[in-house]
Amino acid sequence: MKTLCKVLYDYVMENNIKYIVYVDESNISSESGHSIYGAIFVYYCGKDFLSNKLLNIENNLKISYTHWSEMPWKLRIIYAERINCLDFICKIFVYNNPIIQYKVLEEFLLKILNTEDLVIKIIIDGKQGKRSEEKLRKILKINGFALNNLKFVDDKKEVMLRLADFMAGMYRSYLDNENIHNKYIFNLLKQKIKTLN
Repeated sequence: MKTLCKVLYDYVMENNIKYIVYVDESNISSESGHSIYGAIFVYYCGKDFLSNKLLNIENNLKISYTHWSEMPWKLRIIYAERINCLDFICKIFVYNNPIIQYKVLEEFLLKILNTEDLVIKIIIDGKQGKRSEEKLRKILKINGFALNNLKFVDDKKEVMLRLADFMAGMYRSYLDNENIHNKYIFNLLKQKIKTLN
């Protein structure tokens, strides 16, 4: 007799319910030294629907380009209220004073893949070229993860990366300098956040 976990796993596999992951980081805080890496997990079958919803939110709010650090608090709050009803998960990892950012990215990707085996594609914010993509694929393969579908994309061209930027920026703001605004946003969205150790 199958266990409930086995039944659910079989359902997920049979129905192609797999994840695309969008990765961004918040840069390093000059005061706390924190750098927040955020990964948005989206069901592959729902990515187009979610992307269109996010683009509609940006258009309705007259945002040409969602970026946490460039948004006033009023706009951050409205944006957070709009995305609250959308179906996504954000996995967060906090790094303290990372020296080599590239090594941190490698470690974060390994953490993601060690906690979730249904990832079929990873898109990372950045303008690095094919050489960087190939290097990451090799590192992942050495560690037991054969993921060919990995690439860097400019977040101006990918609305899901802008969502990842918002979530990472929000989390670092709340962690480093809690105030009435980021506390409200964090409490609104905290059910979507999972922190990695």
